[in-house]
Formats: sequence, structure tokens, C-alpha cells
Amino acid sequence: MSVNIVITMAGRGSRFYEAGYTVPKYEIPAHGKSLFDWSMLSLRNFLTPDSRVIFVCLEENNSAEYVRKQSQALGLRDVHVIEISQVTDGQATSAYLARGLCRPDEPLLIYNIDTYVNPNALRPEFIREGADGWVPCFQVPGEHWSFVKLGDDQWATDLAEKQRISDFASIGLYWFSRAEDYEKAYERFFADSQNLVRGERYIAPLYRQLIAEGRKVSITDLAVDDVHVLGTPAELNAFLQLNPKDLNVD
Repeated sequence: MSVNIVITMAGRGSRFYEAGYTVPKYEIPAHGKSLFDWSMLSLRNFLTPDSRVIFVCLEENNSAEYVRKQSQALGLRDVHVIEISQVTDGQATSAYLARGLCRPDEPLLIYNIDTYVNPNALRPEFIREGADGWVPCFQVPGEHWSFVKLGDDQWATDLAEKQRISDFASIGLYWFSRAEDYEKAYERFFADSQNLVRGERYIAPLYRQLIAEGRKVSITDLAVDDVHVLGTPAELNAFLQLNPKDLNVD
């Protein structure tokens, strides 16, 4: 499957610097790989030679050289780096900034740089036939996630940010059947400022726009053990305590 892949890595990672780390979050090593490499490994089944991969980075992090080097090592050929001068008002906006480089009629996959998911749990064939959007989820406690509510037919009926409307929490990967759908949904959804959450533009609630237009959004329910969130020093420390043999990288 040829796909546009947008990796948003335009944050400052300040919690890691405050914890004593001296390199950007995505360069931090864990079990012999950087967090960047762990995140990209998650997408192994989507990263094909004809994939277009677009990284949205914060200019002050000087990410471009590192990103290009690591991408080359992964065998990626169609790589673009966008460097922005300041932090945006949310991941939805960071991804929207890549619209000019996306091939509009091909699928769009948006991911972050601080989550590792067993790649065997993320495959294109897991996307339900007829889906216009796809949000892989796992079932975990807490309110700090993005949540997806399903109808009796197992299609999504609502998505919410930091509101526990169901037990299905997004792992942070968002797929759209056409990149242009994301661009239009972003513009229509956020035309209403009430759709921001605490002043930020999140991707999960944006799917409400697709649903309102009669489009279909599906999920895949992943095993909790297949998902490793690495966004804070505490989460990274928990990951470091795991036996590398249990990380299912083969």
C-alpha cells in the first residue's frame, strides 16, 4: 500500500531535559535503539519503498540531519523534513502543515515519535473494508487518552479527547483513506473554535467531522502488552525494565 506517512516530532521534550537527559527525546537510547527507531519500527508494515514519509520537526531541535540519516538506514527513499520555527497548537496542526507534500488521493497515516507498538499488531489488512478512518486502540485506565466510542455495528460513533467515553483509547496512530480528507476535515472542524480542547487541536476529535459527513471510522483493539508509550521519563523507565526478548521485534 502506497501511503503518506506524517511523523509529528515538533515538541520540545522538556520533561526529559528536566529529568537530566541531554539529547532530544527521539535520540534517547533504549534497549539498543533510539526512541526514533522504536517508533519507526512500529510502522514496519506500512513503510514500503513507495511510501512518502514527512517529518514535522521543531527547528530549534536541529532534527533534520538525524532524521535523514536514520531514514536512510531504514531504506526510506521518499523522505521530507519540515522544520517549523515554533511549537504549534497541537498535533492536528503539526500534521496539517505537511499537506503540501502529501499525495492527496492516497492514504494518510499520522504517528508520533514516542510510542513503540509491536509491528505485528499494526498491519494494513487490519483496516476494516470500507473505512474512511482507522484508529488503533488499546484498553487502559485513565482519562488522559483519546477515546473512541463504537456503535452496535462496531463503527465509531464518537471520538473525544481526555473524556472517557469508552474503554478504547487511541495508541496515537491516525489513518485516513485519503490525505485530502484530513486536510478538509481539519479546516471544517476547527473553523469552530469550540472544537479545540484546552486551546489545543487534537486529531482524534477531528474524526467527528468525518462521521458527521457520513463517513466510516473503524478501530483495531490491540493487546496492552503490544503498546509501549514512551512520552515521559517514567514511561521510558518502565520500558527499560522490560526484557528485550519480550518486545516482539522479530
